[in-house]
Amino acid sequence: PKAAPTATAPKTAPAATAPTKPDPRKAVLERTQAGLAQLPAPKPEDVKSIDSLLKALYDVISGPAGAPRDWQRFRSLFYPGATLVPLVHSPTVPGLHARPFSAEEYITLSAGAASTQGFFEKETQRQSLGYGDLVQVMSTYEARGTLDGPVIAKGVNSIQVFNDGQRWWVMHIVWLDERTAGIKVPTDLTRK
Repeated sequence: PKAAPTATAPKTAPAATAPTKPDPRKAVLERTQAGLAQLPAPKPEDVKSIDSLLKALYDVISGPAGAPRDWQRFRSLFYPGATLVPLVHSPTVPGLHARPFSAEEYITLSAGAASTQGFFEKETQRQSLGYGDLVQVMSTYEARGTLDGPVIAKGVNSIQVFNDGQRWWVMHIVWLDERTAGIKVPTDLTRK
């Protein structure tokens, strides 16, 4: 007897592979690593503690009119992607509004102002709250146009910092001054 013909399975085209979506975590990691590689090396004494980090931050943005600031030192304090955010009122829209800047945008803005205006900001008191190596610092400040001049602004810098196991970094700064807030800095933010 003859063998029955065997049925062959119909040939099908290979299954089309669905396009894979890019992993946003990979893009963030690559962008962060590229940013870290471009940062200037910090002064070791600037990043060894929260105290030294904040001292460097206030020091580097302060100076007389026409005196160049050390913007490389400033850059070295901030982790890639860090933001600096003044809270302001808009003349056309009611309420408080955030105006986020990158560190580079802040440098551009401040470098222009520093050419004609003196600015000295110092911390007057601080409160910190932390979890592990993540710390939220509420830093009360006073600003002057000259080193010993009258106070032109008072407010609070809300500064998020963290330690990566090697050094301290500034991640975000949000600030609000008394004039914009419409109230004095509360006494619980002026106690050490």
